[in-house]
This record gives sequence, C-alpha cells and structure tokens, in this order.
Amino acid sequence: MLENIPAVLKSLATAGSALKAFADMRARTRGEARALVEELKENSRLCWLVIEEDVPVEQIIPDLSSVEYDRLNKTGFDFDALKRKKISLQAGLQDSDLASWAGKPTRALVENIYDKIKNLKTTYRHAPRSEKRRWKTRIFNIQKRILLLLEHCRN
Repeated sequence: MLENIPAVLKSLATAGSALKAFADMRARTRGEARALVEELKENSRLCWLVIEEDVPVEQIIPDLSSVEYDRLNKTGFDFDALKRKKISLQAGLQDSDLASWAGKPTRALVENIYDKIKNLKTTYRHAPRSEKRRWKTRIFNIQKRILLLLEHCRN
C-alpha cells in the first residue's frame, strides 16, 4: 500500500482501481493523448508491482518508459490536452506532500512525472547499489503523482 496517500486518492489506492481509471481515461482521450495514457498506465502497472507484489525495484526500473512522452514532447504536443483545467485543491490534499500541485496546469504534473522517471533511471544506471538512495520511496512518489493525475483527469 502507498505510504501516506492523501484521502482524496484512496479510491485509486490499488492496482485494480487505478487500471480501471486508466481505461476510463483512455476512453475519453483521442489521438496522440491515447499513446501517452497507455504509457502512463504501463509505468503505473510497474510501480504497482513494487508496491503490491514486492517485486524488487531493480527489476522494474529498466522497464519504466518515457518513449511516448519524449516523442510527443518533440512534436510540441500540448500535455494540457489531457485536462484543460488546473489541478484543484481537493479536500484531503491540502495537508499532503501533493498539496503544492494545486493550481498548476496538467502539463506541469505530466512533465514532473516523466522527469522523476528519467532521473530514477539515470541515477540507478550509474549508482545501482548506492545506499544513499531510497529506490522504493522514489517509486512510491512517482506512483502518487500518477494517481494524482488520474484523479485530476477523471474529475
């Protein structure tokens, strides 16, 4: 289970509920956004393996992907197309580590998710046995941001 997950995200706090939310999100998206949603879903699925199934982090880090994000970013894709409204400060979010996302555009959250994925992959590639790194905590933080994006896009 995710540590310290805000109450507003509790309905997405299992792999099954999150994957259903991704299916709903994919049904509402068109064109290039669908490819991004699929990549986010696969990255989320990998994070759930660590969180729910205790799969070792080192097994999933190489599989985290940013291919679609990078492709869309190069073409100038508008990541706000996932949801035009800014992230709202929902009840239960104000006292969490995700509170700072309130009022920011969807694109900022998407960019942050992928920055964290890329940073994790690069750091792990160069220092896989570093005792200074809390790899599982990084996975939790990525997953919480993905869940926040899901919650934001479904409301």
